[in-house]
Amino acid sequence: MDWKVKLQADDGALAQLQAKHTDPTAKVTRDGIDWYLESTDFEMLSDANSVRARANEIMQAVMASAAGLGNVYRMHYDGSKTVYPADS
Repeated sequence: MDWKVKLQADDGALAQLQAKHTDPTAKVTRDGIDWYLESTDFEMLSDANSVRARANEIMQAVMASAAGLGNVYRMHYDGSKTVYPADS
């Protein structure tokens, strides 16, 4: 299973972030509609809170807070996903 965190920002800003930040250990991806932060740092984490905390660190340190964080998704091998909603 893989983790990814939905990014919440303007499409243009996220497209620029994706183009400028090409580090394979932490990358911005798009599924056609939504934007996500994916990182190899998430692989060893076992819960959504840990993933969210690491995503915040990545966004602050590497991506200069260009986008906000949304839901955390755990992608399952069968193609399904579990959604952990962002804090309200």
